[in-house]
Amino acid sequence: MLRIALCDDNKAFLEYEKGIIKRYLAEKDIDVQCDLFLSGGNLLSALSDRRYDLYILDYSMDGLNGFETASGIYEQYPRANIAFATNYYNFTRDGYKYHAVRYLLKQENTFQSELEECMECVLKIEREKKTLLKLYNCTIEVEYDDIIYIKSEQHYIEYIIRGSDSVMKIRRCSLDDAQKELPEFFVRVHQRYIVNMRHAIQVQREEIIIEIDNKTKKIPIARNRSDEVYRKFCLTKGDMR
Repeated sequence: MLRIALCDDNKAFLEYEKGIIKRYLAEKDIDVQCDLFLSGGNLLSALSDRRYDLYILDYSMDGLNGFETASGIYEQYPRANIAFATNYYNFTRDGYKYHAVRYLLKQENTFQSELEECMECVLKIEREKKTLLKLYNCTIEVEYDDIIYIKSEQHYIEYIIRGSDSVMKIRRCSLDDAQKELPEFFVRVHQRYIVNMRHAIQVQREEIIIEIDNKTKKIPIARNRSDEVYRKFCLTKGDMR
């Protein structure tokens, strides 16, 4: 299921966008939920109890414009996928700092192809955000961002997952093997630990402090890894939107 928020003060254009998206994803056999919003304020109010895989925002709207709406989305979801739709050719010059996945020009002869290409880009991004964990009796899909840290325990690998009541233990393997499949923001901090730096809140000389469901935990840092761990911590925090 792909969840998409479309925000534009032109209701007819919203329906036009929605139609393109639903037809395109139906051809790929992908379920989609498209929610329509006529103002940036209405969209931001809805974010208190939901999140989307993609936000497509009109730039020129009454009330909050597209950039202001994007800023509000990023406050709640710093790594949100946002695309802007506009009638203006020079729009992207002002929009680079908003880290949009795409800028879509509202021209009848090109908009559909640009929107479809945007959808393909987001599908690729979302696939790369997730991994499959093979447990004892099943395989589950987990977002990389939800993995807090990974621990080696008696020849098994344990995944500590955000919002999970239990540790997820998979087949016998090494941390070296586990790390080969992880994005670069997962850092080996100790012989027994790999940490998702996006959940790190402080790095000290001998330990790293991470946040787990509004609580903190200290994980040891091997002496010979401390400088590299601190460097990766700074790089990851600097790369986060």
